[in-house]
Amino acid sequence: MEKSLVTVPDSANAAEAASKMASAKVSSLMVTDDTGKISAIVTETDLVRKALALGRTDTAVKEMASTQLVTIPADADMAEAAVLMGRRNVKKLVVTIDGKISGIISHTDIIRIAPSLYELTAKGKSA
Repeated sequence: MEKSLVTVPDSANAAEAASKMASAKVSSLMVTDDTGKISAIVTETDLVRKALALGRTDTAVKEMASTQLVTIPADADMAEAAVLMGRRNVKKLVVTIDGKISGIISHTDIIRIAPSLYELTAKGKSA
């Protein structure tokens, strides 16, 4: 799980978000609203499909970010995370402790730690 969350304001553009991802060596950014509260997530896939591939580097992050954060409690096991990823068709889950965001777990994390769970991340089968 990635505990140090890298954020970007929702007013930033695609080029700024891509640059921040590259410099931080991450594949997603938590998006903050005007008050600094995390309101969404933007991934490399979002950037490529919704802006960069279209030549739109000025697209605002808030136009391409996913506002429906898929969360999982920190005490959930890897199989639960893998199944949730598959069912919701996402590659990242926002990890929470007592309802507060504490990190992100990706399908890559699961595959690295428990390779046998790969199929669950892809198909959402139950463990």
